[in-house]
Amino acid sequence: MIKRNTTLLLFIITLSLVALGTAMVYSSSATTAAQQKRKLISKKAPELLKEAVIFHHPAFLRKQIACVFLAIAALIFFYNFDYVKLGKYSAFFLVISALLLVLVLKFGVKINGAKRWLNVGLFNLQPSEFAKLSLVIFMARFLSEHKDKVKSFMKGFLPVLSILSVILVLVVLEPDFGSTVIIGAIVFFIWFIAGLRLIHLSSLFMASIPCAIVAILMNPYRIKRILAFLDPWADPMQGGYQMIQAQLAVGSGGWFGRGLGSGFQKYQFLSEAHTDFIYAIVGEELGFVGAALLILMFIILMWLGVRIALNAADYYTSLLSSGIVIMICLSAAVNFWVVMGMLPPKGLALPFISYGGSSLLVNMSAIGILLNISKNIEETLYCSPRVRYA
Repeated sequence: MIKRNTTLLLFIITLSLVALGTAMVYSSSATTAAQQKRKLISKKAPELLKEAVIFHHPAFLRKQIACVFLAIAALIFFYNFDYVKLGKYSAFFLVISALLLVLVLKFGVKINGAKRWLNVGLFNLQPSEFAKLSLVIFMARFLSEHKDKVKSFMKGFLPVLSILSVILVLVVLEPDFGSTVIIGAIVFFIWFIAGLRLIHLSSLFMASIPCAIVAILMNPYRIKRILAFLDPWADPMQGGYQMIQAQLAVGSGGWFGRGLGSGFQKYQFLSEAHTDFIYAIVGEELGFVGAALLILMFIILMWLGVRIALNAADYYTSLLSSGIVIMICLSAAVNFWVVMGMLPPKGLALPFISYGGSSLLVNMSAIGILLNISKNIEETLYCSPRVRYA
């Protein structure tokens, strides 16, 4: 049975992750922001460059703090919004997500050869992040409404597979192979929990392997990533450079780290230090203890989410809770594995920790929904005999 303080503990864990993330974003991005500031000065007023002594700059921190306040507002909104109605609007949210994915292909900001972001002023919006949560909500609602048909191929499996395929095709066209794999894995686990037939799921898994191989072979850059993952020291200055620097950062932290703000790898040695590889900076500056505590916080979050899902009043709420937990914790686990050299680099943010408005906004919204569900369970068990039904 869920305990009375589950909602409060989940809220505390979430805010702790966000607070740590904000501190780490500044620590890992201040030197990069300073370099960008020096470049800007050299272009506009090169005569001032000698006088401008800039080693750290809070440009990324300012944007991240603004995104934190926006994300907290989203959490509060979804904490008070009826999650049953949220399910009823799930098809609408999914259509909006699909339209955003189409728009990003046409009008997206191109970074490192990929169009994955739409410029909305405060931050670059990443539609694939919103597609994750939209799919979780939609699948929870659809599968709960058709739970007597999920064993059927034509009435259960084929409709949800078709919907997922449309989203995955749009994401892979950006191209964003990493997000394609993660989104597919999230929905696959939701299907497994919902009780879709194992023959359907295993057949889909086996069919996806050659598709993934073809997608990798069609892009020389992906082949280099795989080869660098298998043996980073074969090309230590190019393909394997990032993985080597990440592992050097983690390994050099020792038990207790160099100290917050005292790491070396962020000084242009490790690229994407404030985004995809921020966990390497956590390991370097906070050491094994700090890195392990961060993993423990996600484990606690997962444990709380699982308890909420198991105590949900109805099938839809249980699937929704499970999907949210899978979405956040799977993304975190993959990020950890990439930084530690257990998976090829995928360009995936660490939830609540990495710099970026889209990931933070989506994950805080998801936590708001989970807190809402937890609150209603506690009210049902401890405050009122009333039971909610979808």
